[in-house]
Amino acid sequence: MKILIKGASGLIGREFCYVAEKEGHKVYSAYHKVKPEFGEAIELDITSRESVRRAVLAIRPDCIVHLAALTDVDRCEIEKDEAKRINAYATELIAKEAKALSTFLIYVSTDYVFDGKKGLYGEEDNPEPINYYGMTKLMGEHGVRDFAAEWCVARTSTPFGWHPSRISFPKFIIERLSKGQGIQVVEDQYTSPTSTSNLARMLLEIAERRINGYVHVSGATRISRLELALLVAERMSLRKELITAVPMDSIGWRVKRPRDSSLSVKKATSLLKNKPKEILESVDELLHTNG
Repeated sequence: MKILIKGASGLIGREFCYVAEKEGHKVYSAYHKVKPEFGEAIELDITSRESVRRAVLAIRPDCIVHLAALTDVDRCEIEKDEAKRINAYATELIAKEAKALSTFLIYVSTDYVFDGKKGLYGEEDNPEPINYYGMTKLMGEHGVRDFAAEWCVARTSTPFGWHPSRISFPKFIIERLSKGQGIQVVEDQYTSPTSTSNLARMLLEIAERRINGYVHVSGATRISRLELALLVAERMSLRKELITAVPMDSIGWRVKRPRDSSLSVKKATSLLKNKPKEILESVDELLHTNG
């Protein structure tokens, strides 16, 4: 299968390209600034209709996996036009080009499309974002739904993994505690942290089987940031006493975040062979592979 992946240099994209190539697929890794390590590199500006059309027509992929996004929550709130251009407008362009060639489109979205009032959100729950990042990702979802012919909106939560130039939450915890530095960690914000290795395999299965509709592809454990930090410290035999629990309201974030945006993965668990993993298994796998 020929797969065109947009956002191939990112935390999730790098892992997806690696896994897809390993499984024997032809991977075209689209990038804008940082050249990807895996797949055949294709320079692409996702906000340019001409650039997107030229790449899609040249490759004629069986599947497009769209991961490229502006994910900085605070920046999205400040640079709203840019956030909308990248997260919404570009996604609509890609959806239209995918439809023109009957290409299956996977759009990776976020738990931040939900307001965080109840947690364990299912695919049937109504999205109500509380910040502009979540709003633009929801706009992207609507662009896929309205303009693509065959598509999957795959929502995930708090992805983590090893990357040469990106620091995800567990790596941040390890680096700080290894240096004996104290850290403050939020105790009352809950998500469903997702191993990029697990996520890449779930996304690849969705691509191979052309699974349509909304699917939540996050980790299988609802957990607070504090609980995750303590778990990582424990598994790495680092000093847990260096971690200080603080409430969300004391952080002074410029932009509001959902309090509990954890996702229900009942659908993915019943549907996929590569099932969402519990947090302990994902953390141990990460530390064993890269520790």
